[in-house]
Order: sequence, then structure tokens, then C-alpha cells
Amino acid sequence: MEAKQLGISDKDIIQIVNDHVSSSGSNVDQSFRVIRALLEPFSPCPEGFLADHYALKVTIETGGQTQEFSFFAKCLPTDNPVLSSYLEEMGSFHKESNVLRCMVGSIQRFCPWRTVAPRVIFAKGEKILIMNNLKSAGYATVKRQSGLLEEAFVHQALETLACLHAGSIVLEEQQGKRLPELFPNVLNENGWVQTPTSTRVKDVANVIKLYTELVKICDHWQGARKQTILEHLASLIRRIYSYVEPSHEYRNCLNHGDLWCNNIMFKCNEQGQPTGCALVDYQLSRYVPPAYDINLLLYLTTSRHQRDENLPSLLDHYYKCFSKMLERNQLHVNEMFPRESFLKCCEHYRLAGLIHSTIISGEVTLPTRFLEEIFGDLQTTASFMPDKKVWVCVKAFQADECYRKHLIELMDELFECIKD
Repeated sequence: MEAKQLGISDKDIIQIVNDHVSSSGSNVDQSFRVIRALLEPFSPCPEGFLADHYALKVTIETGGQTQEFSFFAKCLPTDNPVLSSYLEEMGSFHKESNVLRCMVGSIQRFCPWRTVAPRVIFAKGEKILIMNNLKSAGYATVKRQSGLLEEAFVHQALETLACLHAGSIVLEEQQGKRLPELFPNVLNENGWVQTPTSTRVKDVANVIKLYTELVKICDHWQGARKQTILEHLASLIRRIYSYVEPSHEYRNCLNHGDLWCNNIMFKCNEQGQPTGCALVDYQLSRYVPPAYDINLLLYLTTSRHQRDENLPSLLDHYYKCFSKMLERNQLHVNEMFPRESFLKCCEHYRLAGLIHSTIISGEVTLPTRFLEEIFGDLQTTASFMPDKKVWVCVKAFQADECYRKHLIELMDELFECIKD
């Protein structure tokens, strides 16, 4: 596909290449000539649910030789107007563009030793973002059953989270203002909102419908216990709303807010061991304490056994990285977030991570054959959890043992909050 088909002009392409050349230090003469600019699917399978993803490949001629650059292009879906309208309602492109350019761009300067996120090179309105291609730099998502990761990968993700969180605090301290003051309205909640007319309210209602159906058809819970769960399930899931506003008790910071496996990219050595981690898709970022992201990451990428065995050491690893990031920028962790307060915060937001991960796991851990069914039908990709997707998830639960076991494990832990 020609880049022009998405409204990217020749002038835009020249600007994109110039920006890339100046930031990367490439030895390219400014009199280069663009030969072609093509858009290709970023991967054989869709990389996410809330945008179309392409590789923008630009071939230039300079000094009598040709050279090709590859960029990551993210745009509103061109063939699904209902989904495009949904994303515009959420303001997801506006949020991601501003978070990456205004906040993460500054944060990255505070930790030059680690790539935290892709860099926005170009933005066109509220519809197209062009970023550096992390795959070209050796980063890739790691596909594991149910999205669960080995401890070495979780450690790398925690290190990047620590840099993101601490870096946003460094930015606040340097500017003398909190992020909502520095960037008004950018971090307004757009994921778990209660505006009656919002499609996201219907999404949560459908998530409740999904888990109600799963409890009904599953003999894992029986009799009076099953009935008690069904009576309290809706109010328990809706407790997510109480966690997404900035805290008045704990220090808030920039949170990524959507830490499922496709949004976490790793760089690995020749032995397959992770040496770096970058986070992508900042469309649902929020301003809450770091423990929200930490718990969300752990519930989405580790099993209950891993958490039961390793939670103290995982939190300790995060806190050491968080402390080091602050210290390298002349701040003291005991003044920003003392350990005792940090651990209390993690315990307080444990339920937030559990609810959030349960809400989205029905979708993001779907087996491949059911994902293909979803992406093959415009109605099932029209929002986060439209009616038809509920029944795809129910069908997957009945047919796929691994998917069923994973959701039951999450539900079991979540339902411990419901007392008989």
C-alpha cells in the first residue's frame, strides 16, 4: 500500500526521514531523494485490538546509493468505521501521542541506559502515529501460553516499569508541578469510565455477562457457593472504578495501564535471555500510584504459583530499580516513596491488578483460532467487549482447556473477596 493512501504526503515522508536521520546520527546527505514509501502489515497476525499497525518502509537515494528505513505506523482502522468511532470516543490516539511525546520523551532522557518506549517521530492529526521500529532494534514480543512469562522476563519488565514510574516523578520534581498540571487533561481516565453514554460502560457490562456465563456453565463452583458468587460478581468487578483515580494517600505517577503480553517487547541475547524491555501502546495510561501497574503486570504475566512463591522478591527487585533510577537523578527514595509506604500501596492495589487482569484476560489470552474468528468479523472488533465477543469467549472456555484453567485460576483468586 502506498503511504499516500493513509494521507501521508511526500512532505511528511521527508520530515520523517529527516527526523530519524538527525536523531540516529545516520550518515545521510540532506539532499536525499525519496524513491518510494510503502505500508505493509506489521506482522502476519494483528498486534493489537485498538488500531491498525503497519511497517512504513521508505527507500531513499543518496550519494548514488539506495537506503531503506523501516518505521512503525499506527493508525485508526480504515476498514472498520465503528471501531474508529469507538477509538475517537476514547481519545486513545490523542492520549498516546501526548504521553509518548510530552512525558515519556522526557523520561527517556533520565534513563539513557534503557529504552522505555518507542519514540514518536511524526503525528498526523489524531489518526496516525509514526514511531521508530523497535523490531529493527532487536525487540520482539514473547509468545507464551496464556501470556505468562518466565521470571527473567518479568524482572526486565519490572525494571522498565520502575524507570517509567520513577522517571515521571523526576520530571515532576524538576518542573515543580504534578503531571496533570504540566499536561492538563492528557491523563484523564479513558479506560474505566462511568459516563452513562460511554461504550466502555457497555463493555464492562458485557464483561460481567461473560463471567456470569462462565460461572454458570463451570462445575468448579457449585451449590450455594456458586449462587453467592453470581450475586456479588457484578459489584466486585465494578470496584475497578474506585482504583483508577489519582490517590490522595500514595504518591502518583505515570502508569502504562495496559500491560498484556503484546504490549511488552524484549531484547534477548543469543541464548534467548532478556537483556532489555520496552513498553508499547500507551493509549490507556493513567495517573495513579506505581502499585497499580505492578500488580497489573504480575497478574497478567505470572501464575498464582509464581506470585505465591516470588512476590516479595519481585517487589524487592522493582523497588531497588525504582530507587536506583531516583538516585541517578539526585532524588532520594525515602523522601519520594518510603519502602513501608510502597509495600502498603502494593497490597492496597493488589485487587485493582486482579480485577483489571481478569476483565481483559477473557479477550487477550484467547487461543489463536478464536482470535482469528474475532479479527475476521468487524462486529467482534467494534469495541473492547461487544456482545458477539462474549460468546466467542464462552465458546473458547468450553473448548480450550488451557484457556479455561487460566481464567478459572484468576476467578478463584478474585472470588476469595466474596465471603459466604
